[in-house]
Amino acid sequence: MKYGVDERDIYKEKESGVKRERPELNKVLELLREGDTLCVYRLDRLARSTRHMLEISELIDAKGANLISIHDHVDTKSIGGRCIFTIMSAIASMERELLISRTRHGQQVARDNGAIFGRPAKLTPDLVKHIQHAHKDPTVTVAATLKHLNISKSSYYNALKM
Repeated sequence: MKYGVDERDIYKEKESGVKRERPELNKVLELLREGDTLCVYRLDRLARSTRHMLEISELIDAKGANLISIHDHVDTKSIGGRCIFTIMSAIASMERELLISRTRHGQQVARDNGAIFGRPAKLTPDLVKHIQHAHKDPTVTVAATLKHLNISKSSYYNALKM
């Protein structure tokens, strides 16, 4: 038993808290009955927006259940706990928005300094020249070119369009 919770009653969500449709969260919310307590490690793991967190809280409350956040020391059993929960959910939402904003700004600064994001292009100008040259040679088959250059058929034909 950890945190007074039986290991069999622990649900681990694989989906991001940003997504509204999360199978494990939906399952645990369905199982809640009056008098039950849903215990989460952190509020920001439950939901990322204040609205979604409040919707989940209202659903839990409507079932007569309680919500506790271990890390944030929040218990919605009391009026003060519900107030703190609302404030903490707003802070969690703000933190997420700030993180996204800082990340986007950092990416833009990196782009301005010449950084290129994403997977490198398979078709380099040199490789395109090789493909076009091989295509013009009637003695070289497409299959041989694909194998020799270690490229896919779609890359081969995309190079011919350039």
